[in-house]
Amino acid sequence: MRKIILYGVIIFQLLLIVSLVRGIQLSRRSVERIADLQATKDKLLEEQEAIKKQGEYVQSPIYLETVAREELHLSKPGEIVVIVPETYRAMEPENRRAEDVEEKPNWQKWWAVLMGKGN
Repeated sequence: MRKIILYGVIIFQLLLIVSLVRGIQLSRRSVERIADLQATKDKLLEEQEAIKKQGEYVQSPIYLETVAREELHLSKPGEIVVIVPETYRAMEPENRRAEDVEEKPNWQKWWAVLMGKGN
């Protein structure tokens, strides 16, 4: 009878140890999962902040003006729009006309502008 009680106590203690080990494993997994979820949360908060900044920029007058100029080809009153052909932009500088490539001193450029000669 005593042996049965002794074996019963030993089996009960083994079950308690197994239960404790499982509880520790679950606790460690929970801590790892919490760390992963925290990292995911931080990443999502950064993305949210970036989206808010982008939304503010898209609603700004600067963005609207940029879209109007570049995509819709609009201009402000009094401005002259010059469209440069894609083929000209794609050309290497040595293939362009000599007068386009020629570098003038800055004062000559200003003089030309003031005299109405453009360039």
